[in-house]
Amino acid sequence: MAKVYPANAFMNPDYLTLKPKLLEFLDQIPFDAIALQVAFDTGKPAGEISSLLNTYANESLVSLELVAKRLASAERILEVGAGLCLLSLFLKQQGYPVIALEPALGGYGLFDQTKDAIRDHFSNISLEVLTAPAQELTVNEHGCFDLIFSNNVMEHIPDWPSAISAMAAVLSEHGTMVHACPNYTIPYEPHYGIPVFRHFRGLSARLFLPSDADTEIWNSLNLITCSQVKRICRAQNLTCDFEKSLLYKAFQRVHEDPVFQKRHQGMISTVANLAVKTPFRQLIRNIPACLSTPMIFEIRHSGVI
Repeated sequence: MAKVYPANAFMNPDYLTLKPKLLEFLDQIPFDAIALQVAFDTGKPAGEISSLLNTYANESLVSLELVAKRLASAERILEVGAGLCLLSLFLKQQGYPVIALEPALGGYGLFDQTKDAIRDHFSNISLEVLTAPAQELTVNEHGCFDLIFSNNVMEHIPDWPSAISAMAAVLSEHGTMVHACPNYTIPYEPHYGIPVFRHFRGLSARLFLPSDADTEIWNSLNLITCSQVKRICRAQNLTCDFEKSLLYKAFQRVHEDPVFQKRHQGMISTVANLAVKTPFRQLIRNIPACLSTPMIFEIRHSGVI
């Protein structure tokens, strides 16, 4: 499995308790055998599938840190855009009442085969997986959830305001939504590690998108911004709070996490290394959420503390 960045990057005690258990869980998965199996079934290169497995094993730790402190108090949990279902399978194994949602749309069709292979490996874990898009969630069909979360998913939902509305509709009265995604106010696209200008999307693609890039994923990006999220939440009478210091944490992760660093080589890696080693790090920590990327925001029903 891929090396992950050090535990001292996080101060959350719930995360620090669960992290070794998740690492042990991931170590049980025969990634090489799964990559070969999926390569045989799909005709895709085994190296491409191994890279996907490595990336999402690494990201499962990031998603765990996102929600660890909220797990114990949630009677029903929904992971939106669960991808390979690694974290949801782990949480279910640990006894948490989690349901995964993964429609595998927008350039992520390969996830279906890889996800099924992983679920076959953990056939003893009874995880419910919804295939409906987030914007089709309803109380009558899916019930309510105390915790709804996603990591690097919101930027791929075409009608994300409707998705927020639907998720809010299935959020329990005192529940919380937590979402982590890029903030495209900052002209940087983290999936490809290239500049992107929201109002000049086509020009950005012509100037910066590699010729061999997966254009399905590029076309799935909605270029969501912090200000848009605030505006949509106000319109839907929802309370929204943004986590601070995320730009510095992102730079710190590029500096410490080799898998993440590989995805952000070049100028970003150089800037990140300088940011965490120079006196400017305190200034970067204080950059407001609206001017930093990624962003993590919590959404609750108005009037709930």
